[in-house]
Amino acid sequence: MKVQEVLAAVNAIAPFETQEGWDNSGLLVGSIWQEVKHVMVSLDISAKIVDAAAEKGCDMIISHHPVIFDALKCVPAEHPVYQLASNNMTAICCHTPLDIVEGGLNDLLVEALREKLGLTEEVLPLEESGLGRVVTLAEEKSVEEIAKIAKEVLKCHTVRYLDAGVNGEKVKTLAICTGSGASLLELADARADALLTGDVKHDRWYTAQDIFMSLIDCGHFHTEIAAVDYLADKLKEKLPDLEITKWDGGEPVKYV
Repeated sequence: MKVQEVLAAVNAIAPFETQEGWDNSGLLVGSIWQEVKHVMVSLDISAKIVDAAAEKGCDMIISHHPVIFDALKCVPAEHPVYQLASNNMTAICCHTPLDIVEGGLNDLLVEALREKLGLTEEVLPLEESGLGRVVTLAEEKSVEEIAKIAKEVLKCHTVRYLDAGVNGEKVKTLAICTGSGASLLELADARADALLTGDVKHDRWYTAQDIFMSLIDCGHFHTEIAAVDYLADKLKEKLPDLEITKWDGGEPVKYV
């Protein structure tokens, strides 16, 4: 099949038109007229992942995170875009559309936490565009309890948290945003008692402390790795003749 058929399938799963203005989702490397027989689905595209895809005979990588985000002023030989082109490999990236879509990454994170946190059925969008979710706990829990449950469910190596509650207040409503969602902290403060996300920058902890908003950081990788299974399964439903391999190399970092 042609790249345009795979692109249309990904667009049907999570429409590119819904992406945030700062995002860069879509066909980022290659032509819609190139042939596709074997796809690798991954969270990211790195030179190592391109090498692994080439070894398995893949001619396309579909990832959650864009392989091109900021403008490129040069493309050195070690850059993943150069490696993709050198291997005649195309790349489709589906970032915020996959976060926003109903049943996508944010909903998958909610469902993963639902039983252990004891969430009610109501799930609301955090942001008007559809980023993030707001959920309610049937029984209030401390920030520490939520952090420990999230660590267990998401198989995190470590979870950082700030309990900014006053006089031992517990959490009843929880804002959730996969990936790096601490930029939504002030919005979450108006909607929930705490925000669970990943990749919290240093200054955001102080802002959370100042506005008395509890914050839980489960890491970017662990809140979004479900994208691989989700995309692979959805693609298999839409394109049953397409060979699909899932990148299973794990995080590039180690913990001590």
